[in-house]
Amino acid sequence: MNFRITTNQLWVFLLALLMACSSKDTPQSSQGFDCTKSTLLLQAATTTNPTTCSGSDGSITPNATGGETPYQYAIGGGAYSSVLGFTGLSAGKYTIKVKDKNGCEKTQEVTLASPNSTVAITSIDKTISGCGTSTGSITVNATGTGLTYRKNTEAFVSTSTFSNLAPGSYQVTVKDASNCTTTQTVQVLSSIKFSDVQAIVNTNCAVSGCHVSGGTAPFALTTESAIKSRATSIKSATQSKSMPKGGSLSQSDINAIACWVDDGAN
Repeated sequence: MNFRITTNQLWVFLLALLMACSSKDTPQSSQGFDCTKSTLLLQAATTTNPTTCSGSDGSITPNATGGETPYQYAIGGGAYSSVLGFTGLSAGKYTIKVKDKNGCEKTQEVTLASPNSTVAITSIDKTISGCGTSTGSITVNATGTGLTYRKNTEAFVSTSTFSNLAPGSYQVTVKDASNCTTTQTVQVLSSIKFSDVQAIVNTNCAVSGCHVSGGTAPFALTTESAIKSRATSIKSATQSKSMPKGGSLSQSDINAIACWVDDGAN
């Protein structure tokens, strides 16, 4: 059976398709209102900042105009409500939304600020730790009133020095009397230098038939750049004892390579 489409039928089909695309491209509310023609606006909101850095007594009152009342309001990913204003807020950035009777929506970013605070970390003194030992230290120098100090997620204490630290990364936090905080990341280094690792690699890994130019291995470890660029792989291979062949490295050599890599492989 043959079907033949006339020119008029083709034009009707194309017109219907064009109208359908135009309809989809025009922002419509859930009520079918063309929101591109809405006058709904969110003016500057009325805000109250929290009284302390850890407080949650801040508030935001949206200021909607235009569109068609009544309005509904939402904060973040919360549900819409007819209640005007949001309370019990801590410092931070919030997304405020308004929806009018026609279902049209507007969004606004509002930031609540922490109270003024002078707490600041001015400098950090640190000492190195031996590889495999816990002899490092961190001393935090800070400004502010009523300061207390914390390492990682431990409790705040009055002393600004943390001792008996192994090599690794630490977060130190200073808190003032208003519960305002400031945090910095500190790296406690081991005593391992590149020259120490280079000696281990040259003696045990960059040997005949292994990681040398012209050998059968996938890469050479005869230069500083080669060793540093493959530091993570070297650490992994030596810890699994797949490198060097036969796993002939001592545990102290394996630990030294790991400490050097964890320090940043510089």
